[in-house]
Amino acid sequence: MEITNLILIMKKGGAVMWPLYALLVLSLVLSIERGITLFLIWKNHSRMHKREIEPVLSILDLIAMIAPVIGFLGTVTGMINAFRSVAEASSVQLQIIASGLYEALYTTAFGLIISIIATISSFILETASTMLCETEET
Repeated sequence: MEITNLILIMKKGGAVMWPLYALLVLSLVLSIERGITLFLIWKNHSRMHKREIEPVLSILDLIAMIAPVIGFLGTVTGMINAFRSVAEASSVQLQIIASGLYEALYTTAFGLIISIIATISSFILETASTMLCETEET
């Protein structure tokens, strides 16, 4: 049985996986940082203006929008690699095509996973900030 870790997945997904990995790290760091901030506000019974939280939520929303697009870019590059390999091969074998499709599917799945993580984080943080933070009207 093959052991799969994040580095192995990154290598199998091709060059497009690295920007996706950066988006994953950024979304996790922002989510954890804002989560800790909102927890401390709740614990200390202090108040913060919602406009101080919103820029991070906007970044998470942006990540949720662009991660699938970058994943689909990886799909396109994987398909290009698959067809290039077929064109360069003297005889077509299933393994030649499968390697390009493998790359394509990894980037698509990774982009969608990042989008789901960023969307859920943004929703939870938005809900918590609505309950804990002051709006402009108050």
